[in-house]
Amino acid sequence: MKSSFTKFHNLSVAALVLASANLAWGGVVIDRVVAVVNREVITQSELDEAAQTVKKSKLAEPAAASLNPIGEPTEPNKSLQRDLLNQMIEQRLLQQEAKKSGIRVSDAEMELALKDIEERNHFPNQEALKLAVTQENVPWDKYVEDLRNQLSVLKLMNREVDSNILITDTETLAYYDANPTQFQLPDQIRLKQILVRLPAGASTETIERKRQRAEEILAEARKGEDFDQLIGKYSDGAERRSGGDLGAFKKGDLAPEIERAVFGLKDGEVSSVVQTNLGFHLFKAHVSQNIQKQPFEKVKKEIEEKILNEKRTALRQKWLTEIWARSFVEVK
Repeated sequence: MKSSFTKFHNLSVAALVLASANLAWGGVVIDRVVAVVNREVITQSELDEAAQTVKKSKLAEPAAASLNPIGEPTEPNKSLQRDLLNQMIEQRLLQQEAKKSGIRVSDAEMELALKDIEERNHFPNQEALKLAVTQENVPWDKYVEDLRNQLSVLKLMNREVDSNILITDTETLAYYDANPTQFQLPDQIRLKQILVRLPAGASTETIERKRQRAEEILAEARKGEDFDQLIGKYSDGAERRSGGDLGAFKKGDLAPEIERAVFGLKDGEVSSVVQTNLGFHLFKAHVSQNIQKQPFEKVKKEIEEKILNEKRTALRQKWLTEIWARSFVEVK
């Protein structure tokens, strides 16, 4: 199964809008070259714009917290700018690679992407989207240009990375077998029950007498008496006719007082006496020693996605390393 990479429509305004206002450190805007990427430059003002966008999206600390008393960037903010610069260099390399490879984004693809952004962000029309963009102090033409660049890079990645990923049923099944705990069903316990039923409106004496009876049955069970025989002999539950078998349960299925008593029992162990509005219960647990997994067909798509992401990450990193290696990048 070859993966397809058509996710370039899954774009949000926050991910694509670059604020146009410069970020002034201490009131001084320094527009200088901070990096050279082949024959293109990245300036300080471009880097500051990216930092401002991150701050607006609350991915960084507020500006006041990132400046020291004399208005200079603090160490955390310097680290943020280093990371942003690396991302901008990588994005510029990919845009250059897309252009070199002859990749183009058609007007129809642009319209489809813009329409998708409108719908995902609940804008009634493109005019509303334009208004939201301009309210972020971003010229519409710049927004569209940035979007076109994003789409060209994603098309390039589709061709160079995703189209080369192949996932076979053999490796999917091998992953399933090698990682049983990832697909384990919720803990389950099978129960058999002896019920000493309480009549409606039972008196205090009747309740105490029934409790004592349940304790006596428990004593017999713990001495080694066959639980199935005790069920037939003493249980007032309707399931007595089926050997007291209540079926299998996972956590959350049972009343809290029963759950506390039975989860944690070992296979074949009998619980202490549990009181409910029905009466007094004794439970014998059957706990499977084998890991119970979800059926392969049910989790196959999930496994394919895991393998796809792993392969995509590795292949993308290898491809990016090759691009960096054949490019001229200088950080000032």
